[in-house]
Amino acid sequence: MSDVVRTAIDYIKKVSSKEFSRENIAGTIREALIELNGGSTKIDPRKFYRGAELFETIQELIPVIIDEGLKEGDNPILNLVDYRNIADGDLNEFIVKGKAIFAVADTANGIRGVRRQRIPDGYKASVPTTMKLIRVYENLGRLLAGRVDFNDFIQGVNESFQQRILSDAYAAISGVTSSTAGLNSKYIKAGAYDENELITLIQHVEAATGKVAKIYGTKAALRKVTTAKESDEALSDLYNIGYYGRFNGTEMIMLRQAHIPGTDTFILNDSQLYILAGDDRPIKVVNEGNGILYARSAFDNNDLTEEYYYGQNFGVGIICAEKIGIKTISGS
Repeated sequence: MSDVVRTAIDYIKKVSSKEFSRENIAGTIREALIELNGGSTKIDPRKFYRGAELFETIQELIPVIIDEGLKEGDNPILNLVDYRNIADGDLNEFIVKGKAIFAVADTANGIRGVRRQRIPDGYKASVPTTMKLIRVYENLGRLLAGRVDFNDFIQGVNESFQQRILSDAYAAISGVTSSTAGLNSKYIKAGAYDENELITLIQHVEAATGKVAKIYGTKAALRKVTTAKESDEALSDLYNIGYYGRFNGTEMIMLRQAHIPGTDTFILNDSQLYILAGDDRPIKVVNEGNGILYARSAFDNNDLTEEYYYGQNFGVGIICAEKIGIKTISGS
């Protein structure tokens, strides 16, 4: 691994450097990239190709930028995401264990004639992946020219991929139905808001998991939970965050709404509440880490412009190892 790649990866991963402070290391990395580009701050298409040092360096850095960005995001939906980077040696395989709750029989001393019960089987599941693409030429050119610093370059690449992956995660959780593996009609409800029904749904999730449940939803969805004890704390929540922070003792957590990429249409259903308990993360994200940087010749385009793409395989799916509940509130 070249010094510039090692230094840049340490910077992205926030590993301290003995030689440089974080205040000047970004500029040092930019200078090193310019040196790899023959001392020029402009991309020469004749020199930016597979095998060239700058090309190969950027191709090594982008997967690290994306991987670290997904690990460090602060969006609450990431609490529901089980992220796996296959490049780190993980398998695209999630094991759902069978849950063993055995009936305990009454019997007299010395009697062993009780019904045998089998330990339930679990199952394995994988998440299909597809190639996701972004253009990196403009950002890279601006980086070398000094119009953006290395932080901006990292943030731009990271946000581009994170937006798409989080959009897929939103779509996955919104698409859960009673026919989703591991669930049934007791856990997927729809209709007018009903306090008792929501309490029952929470109790089902907690009884099935043995853990304390939380309610997730967009701000608009959480505002549809209209019953709460009118305490000073409840009114303060409503004033400060826009919804009651707790529902009959169950914590409510807001998921940030997002747009379908390229549109002004919301992804998450503003009428859906998601009830989850424990540590299970039903949204599975698989990153087949080794990305590919591709340079398209100007002669392939009618306007003779150069195009550069970066592609990486990602997949997003839902695998419910524990019961979750969903309530879609209508008529409000």
